[in-house]
Formats: sequence, structure tokens, C-alpha cells
Amino acid sequence: MKIKFIILSVLFIGILFINGYSQEESAESVEQAKSVIAKYLDATGGVDAIKNIQDKTVIMRGTAMDQTVTIVIKQKLPNKLRQDIKAGGMDQVLIFDGEKAVMKVAGQTIKVEGKQLEQLKLESTMELLLNPESLGIKISYDGTEKSGEDLLHKVKFVLPSGLKWVVYFDDKTGYKVKESKETETQMGLITQIVEYSDYQDVDGIKIPFKMKQSFGPQSIEMTISSVKINKGIPDDTFVISE
Repeated sequence: MKIKFIILSVLFIGILFINGYSQEESAESVEQAKSVIAKYLDATGGVDAIKNIQDKTVIMRGTAMDQTVTIVIKQKLPNKLRQDIKAGGMDQVLIFDGEKAVMKVAGQTIKVEGKQLEQLKLESTMELLLNPESLGIKISYDGTEKSGEDLLHKVKFVLPSGLKWVVYFDDKTGYKVKESKETETQMGLITQIVEYSDYQDVDGIKIPFKMKQSFGPQSIEMTISSVKINKGIPDDTFVISE
């Protein structure tokens, strides 16, 4: 069984279509988006606490297609990432050293390139939402949406590559509860949906411990079992062997 699992980072972004807004409307939309993001940052620990994160290790477990899945994600400033997946007796490793990335699966090493690499560079950045525009991402407020009794604010972003994501934030808590993301894969462009819940405090940072991810016909529910912040991750964890 082959499971293509896209990185589940603590901070995700949404993407923007520029649809002929006037300059004034666009500026107002950007400010509204920044306000929603600021509320999220405050709700999850505050800017200073997030800036203080030097490294992070997350272990999560779940099931997909009746198979047990374990994912270990390690991140280190400024933008290094390693993701190890064990599923159905198969191991998959993704390593990003800050500049280049490879995926190792079934004895093969595959270079990550193009839009996939650009997306990985952004998702590996733990401070992404502190200043998305500095990374070439354009943001916009896209109104509200009801989910049961909850009111959700939608923020859209556009990556330099043009990939489009939308993030949904709860009006009451400020938490991110859902996102819809265009993702470039070897199979072409797909849209994945990720839902977040059960926020818990870890060293002053609020992290969603439950995630449900759907892409194409596949769906996977994951629960975090361990989060370690600033425990020290060796640099050689992210070395790509030639």
C-alpha cells in the first residue's frame, strides 16, 4: 500500500486569487486577513512564543485503508524538515535540508523539484504565518462561512507558483479549524482538505492534537501522541546523503 501523505505542519497557509479588486478593496482585504491571522497567533501562544521555537518533533498515529500509520515530523530553524512515515510495512522518508529535498521509498531516492520543492520550502518554515508576505505570499480575506453553529473566517493566500490554499479560522477561539490546499504531486494537481481539532497546550503553544486529512479518494485521521519543543535536534538529521 502506498500512502502519499503531505506534510502536516503546525502552521498552514491559504492562497489567494486576485480577481480584479480595486486597490482600496485589496488593501482592506489584506488588512482583514492580517487581523484574522494575528488573532490565531495570539490564540496559539503569541508571536514571542512562536518566535522562540528553535526545533520541534511531532509524533502522530492513525489508520488509513485499515493500515496503521505512524508519522514523525522534525523541524529546525530556519527551515529544515524531516518526515518519516511507517504504513503497512513500508517506510517513507522525506528530507529537506533548507535548499534541496529528497523522498526515499521502496529503496528508491527521488528528488523533489519544481512546485513541490517550492511548497516544501514554505511548509518547512515554522514562522511562516508571522510574515507570509516576506516569502512572496499574497494574502486576502475571503469572507465568512458557517459550520454548524460556528462562524468561520476564510483567509486566502497565493504562493509565488500560483498554488491556491484557503484556511478557515474559528471566530470565537481564533483557532485554525480547516484548510483546503492545492498541492502539486507526481500524479498532478490535487486538492487536499485538512481539519483540525482538540487544541492542547505544549510548553505555552496551542497545538491541534487531532487532524483529518483527505486528498482524492484517500482519507486519514491522525492523533498526536507526542510533541517536543526546543529539545535539540542534531543537524545531521537533515543531511541528504549523495
